[in-house]
Amino acid sequence: MTHSNNQLIRILTIVIILGAVLFIFIAQIKHLKSNQDLTSGETIYIQQDEGLLSTQDNEATEDYEEIVSNEIDAPEIKNDIDINENWADTSIENINFEKTLDFEHITLLIANMNTNERERVLSDQELFKQVIENEANNRSAVMAAANNKLNQHPNVKFMMQRNSENMLLEFYLNLLIKRKLPEEFPSTEQIADFYEANKEKQFTFPLRVRVWQIFLSKPEDATEEEILEIQKSAEEIISKIKTGINDFTNIAVSKSQHEQSRNRGGYMGVMEVDGLLPEIKEHVLKSKIGEISDPIETETGLHILKRGLILAEETLPLEQVEGQIRQLLIKQTGVQLKNAIFQQAREDYPQKISENTAQEWWLKLKEESE
Repeated sequence: MTHSNNQLIRILTIVIILGAVLFIFIAQIKHLKSNQDLTSGETIYIQQDEGLLSTQDNEATEDYEEIVSNEIDAPEIKNDIDINENWADTSIENINFEKTLDFEHITLLIANMNTNERERVLSDQELFKQVIENEANNRSAVMAAANNKLNQHPNVKFMMQRNSENMLLEFYLNLLIKRKLPEEFPSTEQIADFYEANKEKQFTFPLRVRVWQIFLSKPEDATEEEILEIQKSAEEIISKIKTGINDFTNIAVSKSQHEQSRNRGGYMGVMEVDGLLPEIKEHVLKSKIGEISDPIETETGLHILKRGLILAEETLPLEQVEGQIRQLLIKQTGVQLKNAIFQQAREDYPQKISENTAQEWWLKLKEESE
């Protein structure tokens, strides 16, 4: 009997192995077929995913943080660059996909990092090795893609061209904006002027309060019976909280009908006292911290409130918001300069697209998609 069982086990093992071999063979055939289909007429949709930095995750690159930045350090920008010169070629035909990773590539990679990132990499040999390992992974994957002729597909060629142009555009905008902005922009005086002009609107805060609520809505044209039922539910909730049967947060999550605060245990956030409904404002100003209110009726329903800390009126001093104002002014001025650059470029290199043309394109594409 034991001998028969052993024979059966051997037969089953052989069947399983043959099945596995057959499965691998079929998978290889499908893989080869998929490689042949890469250059067919089928549309390929490319979706960019910033989270995928390399083609594989392994122990050497697991903790590697992407450190290549599009930021351009001012010291690296030479003022004698002729921005009208054809100094950047965006043609994908000139990209050598067969070129292996070399010192020139790594040199350019390091040179195009911002100052902090460059210092980090050059001061840490292990991090430098991880950067090279990551680039090697990318280079091998690019060579594999090119070997499969993916770079010749019309959709891929278009996206590569567009991404190349976007990089050129970003560099161009950064270059012109940094040339136009004075080195010491914004000045101390400009920051102070902005602060004074916007002190009341942006840097002065009125009386505020932290509020939690459990809200029970009432239907429009609710009958007396319906309102009494809602009030009964509200009183039961208050009783459970005050007797310690349940706490405010748990009941808010399970019972409150105000979606935004319900998911936060009833927390409404920091609210301006003068912006509250009169009935709620009255309770807030006379209650104590942590006190649970009786049901407060408004037009929309019943509110059970718990009051938090009342924050006094205050105006933030200039010293506290100086950095915030500096970044805001740089951002606002950058947007203005960018708009001016686009306007000048459209004048110098006009794109004549009428409203009728745009409508024709839209209708044609809409018709094709349907």
